[in-house]
Amino acid sequence: MTQATQNHITSEHEGAIEKVANDICRRGFRVPALAVLESGPLIPFLGSQLLLIAQPALSLFIPSHNVRQAAELLETPATLTILTDYLRAGDDTRDN
Repeated sequence: MTQATQNHITSEHEGAIEKVANDICRRGFRVPALAVLESGPLIPFLGSQLLLIAQPALSLFIPSHNVRQAAELLETPATLTILTDYLRAGDDTRDN
């Protein structure tokens, strides 16, 4: 079991979560991402499993360690809460 799955969020994990949130906002997917994250824990968990299944194909475009890390972060409720908070904060900074 990794540190993230034990609900112990390291600064490395938090940095990765912030990077993912920034990428989501930059690409314009903040609202759909918030809808998925707030729909409950099942959809993000299924998304993490799909990432793991698609990892060989995705590794052509994205480093495989990034795909594994994203899948791991989606499996952990604490990281989903942090990601949701970052995405909401991204909305607040755009309104000002």
